Amino acid sequence: MNRFAYVFYATDDTYAAAAIIAATALRRTGAGRDIGFVFLHHGVSPAMLARARQASFITRDVKPLRFTRGRYYRDCLTKLRIFQLVEYERVVFIDADSLPLQNLDHLFTSPFTQPVAAPRAYWYRNPGAASLLLVVSPSMERWNRVQRHFASAFEKRLYDMDIINLEFKDEIHFLADEYGCLNSEWSSATGPFHFGDPERARRLAKLVHFSHLGKPWFWRPKDAYRLLPTAHPLFHELWAQWWELRQEILGDAPMVPFSQRFRLRAKLYLGLARRRLSRPGPNRVTDRSKNTSE
Repeated sequence: MNRFAYVFYATDDTYAAAAIIAATALRRTGAGRDIGFVFLHHGVSPAMLARARQASFITRDVKPLRFTRGRYYRDCLTKLRIFQLVEYERVVFIDADSLPLQNLDHLFTSPFTQPVAAPRAYWYRNPGAASLLLVVSPSMERWNRVQRHFASAFEKRLYDMDIINLEFKDEIHFLADEYGCLNSEWSSATGPFHFGDPERARRLAKLVHFSHLGKPWFWRPKDAYRLLPTAHPLFHELWAQWWELRQEILGDAPMVPFSQRFRLRAKLYLGLARRRLSRPGPNRVTDRSKNTSE
């Protein structure tokens, strides 16, 4: 049995498809040749699970952990079940709404001893660890430390990223920012840019997380361009790259429907972003996502 595993999770077919796309992108970097790919799931159809197994995932049905507020994040704590995977020496968790751009196999043997490694949530004023990528050495002791926060998660408004930072705040090994680059890095052609230069950011980025403009499946590339024509070309290149993989893996399967309410919210947000980007000075709409795959 493999000592190491990449782990993804999904709680419906949309995220399951995204996990398969992300895993495919990762494998094409040369990653994972002697490493397991584990797929934690609930609420996923048999047909999509069959696709996951065809993509060489080890599928594992898990029970929901619905202790949080709000429908959008109701299943985000499923991510924390990575601490239960005690048959593995180390696991690397990746959010399904991400696009791996470089081989991450070295994270399994990197010589840190802390229980968790993660990139900083650099888009916050006081950044802690982001949970879009987590490197964890599973154990029941660590799982017990995490799950003790579930009972108070609703009252305290705790989500997966909050619990990681609350429980392991002094025991986190911080990875470089390029391990968790938001696609908002390229949302403006003129900056400001966290990595200093958009081309440099693209060279450095190990993994890109889609947060600006929503999930990549919300908009086809031509619609993303129509909504955000002022973005740097790399923003749309990455969007198109995700869709090319989707087309290859899923063919012409219909887009996941989403509500007219969401469309309206997205357009209002983009209107605000454009107004702020047009102002002189360093004003910029930043992504406030919890960075869960929910």
